[in-house]
Amino acid sequence: MSSGLAAFLGLALLVDAAVRGSWDVVLTAIGPVAVVLWGIWVLMVRPSVRVASEALTVVNPLRRTVVPWGRVADVRMRYQIVVETDDSRRLTCWGGPTLPRPKPARRGERPVMPTSGELTVVLDAWAVARDRGVGTGRVVRSWDRAAVLAGVVAVVLLAVSLLT
Repeated sequence: MSSGLAAFLGLALLVDAAVRGSWDVVLTAIGPVAVVLWGIWVLMVRPSVRVASEALTVVNPLRRTVVPWGRVADVRMRYQIVVETDDSRRLTCWGGPTLPRPKPARRGERPVMPTSGELTVVLDAWAVARDRGVGTGRVVRSWDRAAVLAGVVAVVLLAVSLLT
């Protein structure tokens, strides 16, 4: 919520300065606003978990990992979804859901730990892939090109605003 407010205020500052014709303010503020917006986007908007029939794609800040279902050894929920591959590497999914708060138990009842519906989707897709006998492939880890390119543009804008 507060990150959205920061993004809105930064953009409102730039639009207001442009409408008023204060281009010196726009040039001074565009770099810091771009870096803050990029940080919000990379940390809070861009991370995701994509389920496909052949593989699980995890987009974390600045990194992208494609894990074929045949290479998945375990999927569990800690604070976020954690995927363990058959080579014992763990991949924490920043874009996945977090555990909801447990409901308080009444006297004499056992507390029930909540589960996530999104985790169920991942587990179901993994089970279907195992039943179909999806073969193993390579786990592909790479830079998230879109996030890195946007970061370079934000840093260039920051350098321009610092030099003006």
